[in-house]
Amino acid sequence: MNGKLKAGDKHYKAYVGPPDRYDFMGATQFRLLTSLGLRAHHKLLDFGCGSLRSGKLFIPYLNTGNYYGQEPNQWLIDEGIKNELGDDLIKIKKPTFSNQSDFTIGFKEKFNFVVAQSIFSHTNLDLMKKGLASIYSSLEENGLAIVTIIEGDDYQGPEAWVYPGCTNFSSNTIRAVFNELGCEWRRLPWFHPAQTWFVLSRNKTSLPSMKDTFMLLGGEEVNSALYKRQKFISNRMFSLLKKYPFIKRILLK
Repeated sequence: MNGKLKAGDKHYKAYVGPPDRYDFMGATQFRLLTSLGLRAHHKLLDFGCGSLRSGKLFIPYLNTGNYYGQEPNQWLIDEGIKNELGDDLIKIKKPTFSNQSDFTIGFKEKFNFVVAQSIFSHTNLDLMKKGLASIYSSLEENGLAIVTIIEGDDYQGPEAWVYPGCTNFSSNTIRAVFNELGCEWRRLPWFHPAQTWFVLSRNKTSLPSMKDTFMLLGGEEVNSALYKRQKFISNRMFSLLKKYPFIKRILLK
């Protein structure tokens, strides 16, 4: 059945993106956040959690009560629980859900981590600003928000929410939005088939260092074009570090 589904179809694995990437894209989010320091005792907000594509990994991993999922479509949450997690695990881990749909946060808690994967790839500029401001205000002092945006020509359409279509924004516009927000931020070299990962924080010391960012290279599907390119770049870099040790000393300061 899944082979006949396409992104946007009303099926819990398809409504949130290409169904053949459902498990893989959830796993990449889990690996990215744990690489950035997410641990079981942290509180996580999954902003636009959908059918728990990544939630099915975060919920068992986090301590009881530490997973918060926000998703306007309750049917997606219900289908995710039914097909991917089961009621018993929900009773044990006690995740909290909100159906808030206005791009504000439906919880009073402050979070150590917020992830918003493929949310701002469907908004106009005003809605992206509103959502990012809400996420930023929900962070703990040293918290991290990890979001994706599609880079390209600025979206000029009339709709605030575009789905299953996508929107994109120029690098200059994205930079301006982050600067207006007053956050510290950095691009992350982490795999996404069409989007760019960004990490935001209240203070620069909480962001992954340049060394950490370099070590994040990876996470791609083995033998994909991006994997081969990243592997080539990494091999070249390590060859240079071996040949010229002073470069290593500069990079790892």
